[in-house]
Amino acid sequence: MSASHVAPRPRDPYLDNARGLLIILVVVGHTLECFEALGTVVGGALYTAIYSFHMAAFVMISGYLSRSYRNEPHQVKRLLTAMVVPYVIFQMVHEAGKALLLGQDFSLQLVSPAWTLWFLLALLLWRLASPVLRSLRHPLMVAVAISLIMPLDHDLDGTFSLGRLAGMLPFFVLGLVSTPETLERLRAVRHRWLGAVIMVGALAGALLLNDQIRASWFFLRSAYPEEGSVPVNLVLRLLVLAAGVIGAIGLLLLTPRGTTPLTALGTRSLTIYLLHPVLLLPIRYAEELPTWVETWWGPVALAVAGVAFALVLGSGVVSRATRWITDPPIGDLLVKDQQPADRATAR
Repeated sequence: MSASHVAPRPRDPYLDNARGLLIILVVVGHTLECFEALGTVVGGALYTAIYSFHMAAFVMISGYLSRSYRNEPHQVKRLLTAMVVPYVIFQMVHEAGKALLLGQDFSLQLVSPAWTLWFLLALLLWRLASPVLRSLRHPLMVAVAISLIMPLDHDLDGTFSLGRLAGMLPFFVLGLVSTPETLERLRAVRHRWLGAVIMVGALAGALLLNDQIRASWFFLRSAYPEEGSVPVNLVLRLLVLAAGVIGAIGLLLLTPRGTTPLTALGTRSLTIYLLHPVLLLPIRYAEELPTWVETWWGPVALAVAGVAFALVLGSGVVSRATRWITDPPIGDLLVKDQQPADRATAR
């Protein structure tokens, strides 16, 4: 039986539910950002609380789902159709939209991901590196060391998403080294209310420490500030990594175990991730924004709108209508099937 005819593994609704929750948070966060609602206490706290853990959780789940990656033809085919080709397509879409909205000349930048596309590029490189990472004796320790040391280079920037690639590597490796038994123990925790405590604690901390905590700390994309001391920066990075892990655990504790409406949303998370920033571009580059976003209720209304936006983009109608661009079926044109002799050698 060829690799292309291998029956796919059944999806775990638990992980899809988690991804459904996370993609909603992604859209809410970007909606708040585009409407510049971060200057208000409520908007800033909500944004900081979301960013303290939501991408960490996404990366951890991606690492867990990369445990079986072996650079086999059907896996490479999936990388190309789900990551590389959409990255190139949407990079052009972002740059074209930016040029149109700002009246600039079109300039394609493939090595510097546009806005949200850093995740596709970083995930591609993490997944390609996963066989090497699994072969290390202490991969998590190596990943943490890389996350701590790389920002000491003041030339670190967004080229090839290197800042985030290194900064969030511990989250990916934590998922990569986790086992189904680990996930089952987390799923079986009886005191799920602890997840709610963690979520409320994240929001309360962001509210109480609004002037001391910056959401940019959780982006993990840049070099350490030159004016800061090295020990302080290292400790702060460790605290950010710890916050990401704790927040991710909190979300997983709250995630429903069985099939729910979130399950379908999770299976379409890539579609939502690719489409929502394109539709938000006119807001992102708008010269004037409505004044109501600066009220206390403005960020709450935007959060609700973000949830509704995610649900619409995650609908079956939108998914089917846009699959040709979000998941183009051209894998067979790019990757040759594994021959029987090659499969025998691989065994």
